[in-house]
Amino acid sequence: TNNNSSETTPQADHIHGGLLMALGLRGHLSALSMTDIYDYLTQGTVTTTVGILLGMASNKVSTCDPSVSKMLCLHIPSLLPASFASIDVAGPAQTAAVAGIGLLYQKSSHRLMTEFLLNEMGKRPTNDTSTSDREAYTLSCGLALGMVNLSRGDSEKKGESGGSGGLADLHIEERLHRYVVGGIDDMELRRRREAADRANNAQGIAAGESERCSRIFEGDTINTDVTAPGATLALGLMFLQSGNKAIASSLALPDTHFLLEYVRPDFLLLRVVARSLILWNDVMPTSKWIEDQIPVVVKNSFGRMKASVQNTTDLADFTNLETGAKKTQKNSNQSGINDTDHHESSPGEKKSEDTPFLEQDGDRQAIRQIHPHVVAGACFAIGLRFAGTGDERAAEAIGERLMDFLTLRDENDPLSVALRPEQPILEMCLGCSAIALAMVMAGTGDLDTLRLFKMLRWRCDDTVRYGTHMAFSSAIGLLFLGGGTCTLGRSPEDIAALVLAFFPRFPSSTSDNRYHLQALRHCYALAVKRRDLVAVDVDTGEKVSVPIEIVFKETTKHPMKLEVPVLLRNTSNSLSKLNVVSERYYPLSLDLRKVNLFEAGITLFVKKRSGFLGHFQDPHSQRSLLVQTGSSSGQSALELIQSFTEDPRILAYAQYLCDIRGSKFESESQFNGDSFAISEFCTTILHECLTGDKEDVLPLYLSLRSSVDSIEADPSSTAVQTVWDVRLIRHYYEQHHLLVKDGQRLISPEFIAFLCELLDSFLIKTGLKESSLESYFNSGSVERDIGGYLGCFLVWYDVPFQTVSADTEQIDPMEIVHDDSY
Repeated sequence: TNNNSSETTPQADHIHGGLLMALGLRGHLSALSMTDIYDYLTQGTVTTTVGILLGMASNKVSTCDPSVSKMLCLHIPSLLPASFASIDVAGPAQTAAVAGIGLLYQKSSHRLMTEFLLNEMGKRPTNDTSTSDREAYTLSCGLALGMVNLSRGDSEKKGESGGSGGLADLHIEERLHRYVVGGIDDMELRRRREAADRANNAQGIAAGESERCSRIFEGDTINTDVTAPGATLALGLMFLQSGNKAIASSLALPDTHFLLEYVRPDFLLLRVVARSLILWNDVMPTSKWIEDQIPVVVKNSFGRMKASVQNTTDLADFTNLETGAKKTQKNSNQSGINDTDHHESSPGEKKSEDTPFLEQDGDRQAIRQIHPHVVAGACFAIGLRFAGTGDERAAEAIGERLMDFLTLRDENDPLSVALRPEQPILEMCLGCSAIALAMVMAGTGDLDTLRLFKMLRWRCDDTVRYGTHMAFSSAIGLLFLGGGTCTLGRSPEDIAALVLAFFPRFPSSTSDNRYHLQALRHCYALAVKRRDLVAVDVDTGEKVSVPIEIVFKETTKHPMKLEVPVLLRNTSNSLSKLNVVSERYYPLSLDLRKVNLFEAGITLFVKKRSGFLGHFQDPHSQRSLLVQTGSSSGQSALELIQSFTEDPRILAYAQYLCDIRGSKFESESQFNGDSFAISEFCTTILHECLTGDKEDVLPLYLSLRSSVDSIEADPSSTAVQTVWDVRLIRHYYEQHHLLVKDGQRLISPEFIAFLCELLDSFLIKTGLKESSLESYFNSGSVERDIGGYLGCFLVWYDVPFQTVSADTEQIDPMEIVHDDSY
């Protein structure tokens, strides 16, 4: 089967066509050469052709690629020469090609394509085969026209570059408005006359008569049932976010019952959406804004219908109560009088007053159809405006309307029965509102929204059509978009893709492409943006949970506090900086103005501080070394440290030094003093180094402590050098501690004070007599047995050295420091 046939194809062909389109949507179809594409187009099925056309157009979106443009034009009979006009191309392939033109020439204001799409919207069927899926084809022309001139409606007036100044003679706005409200299309009549004249001059009158449709005769007036949907959305996309009130007023909803009779209710839905696209900044995420979109006459009539039903229900309840009272008063002779009196004062009197007003409110069935359509259109507009934001107010407003629709569908009370429209209309409004809510909460996985969707799709019987199930399933898919790593963009290109994909008219079966080509439902992928923010521990390579702070460019906005991993939702405020604010990890700052958040998300590489457990092991930071120690928790130092580090050096230190008491290493300790004091000292400095994240300082602590303890055993020049080192350290932290950033020190002041105390105690215990010091100061003579102690004393207390002549036998005090014999 080739692409010229629309016969049913095997399932494998549909799967392969979907694969080709998916590759194009993800930007991978450019790997195919044109010869491969030619094989697919000539030997494939209709589904494969549609997949290739839309896939290649999506792959080359906004590029105006000439090779892809030629491929698309070959599948549009109106762009072929007259000699090839008789080629039969399947309707879905034509619709896909026209939509592909819109994607390929998106935002280019291409003159030829704009004129072609504008003329194609009002084109009459030229033969009997062109009547199939005509509504879908015209809708695709309108959407493509809007995408080609996306947000360029006011560019000429604003003096922007790349505007639509060369399209002024086409009178696009006037013609599109005529396609919306109806009338006579002068351009189409002129085109038909010119085509007929060319055909008559070339082949005679018979040829001109052959290009006429025998199934549909529309005359000279525009068939708005076909042209209105595409023209309405084309105006909305052309003037997207422009705030043009003149164009928006041309799409205003009728304000009288008489005018409402001339507009289909589903077209009112599209008008609300198009007006919201134009007046983008006026859309508010409130129930009041939804109510304001309903025409006053419809709102009043709907309210009176509801009040009438409630009054009737109250009257029926009161009548039943009165009947029971009559049975208990059988002996009363005034029952007839009482009945008459009570009837005069019953709510029935109010009902009789309401009846004339209801008769003046027009067709009740029309009111039942118009009200839900307008409400669904307003919900869809809020969904587009706040797509991917997770706005709670928007979700609440749409959720309330969804519950109202759900009540009308499932409940059988008198009020629901009286206000309920036809089942297909109610299903369409439910699906449209569900998708709107899913667009707002896209990627968030909100549980309350999921519960609501489960309630909507719970009903499964013969009355629920395929399109309804498709809408609810799509809504759930959007809610968990990308597994919580993706959301929907809000740029003009993204909004156009969402309108193209979620057009609020759902099919009745899997093969229904009459009003909207089902393959276009997948174009939402063009609006998907990956905005997940994850943190990876550089030591373990695992994803971790880290609290962060988002700073906005606007200084008046308070920073937004989040916890990674998280989905960065769309916001109207510009992001400036990202800061990691966690006591577990080192601080990190990222300038978001230099990062493209829509490329592939953001991965933060963080490093955990020592002495802390991971978030999953200790979510509340109650098991860090700052909170507990080995002694307080009843564990040994080794057991405690094993939870925080896997460094073999740290583990060996904890095993052999912190838990030394009672072990075989106690007698081999290099330290003097009680083993319990040594173990406590090692545990203390280990705790300090781990909490301060300075494990490399442990050898320095041990070296200084060991050197000070060794002075008493060997008061030699090495001991004097140790005293010099301690004195330098003390002097540095006394005089230059302000140079250390944030007051953090490599060696703690407590440890320095501890060393100073040890040295003072040692010098006191040396037994230096006043006579020895007096002899040194007076004559410079030093006894050999106290030379080392005296050198430590002089260095520690910064006593000037005495110098003597070289011919005496007295000892030079400098030799006390430098001569190893002492």
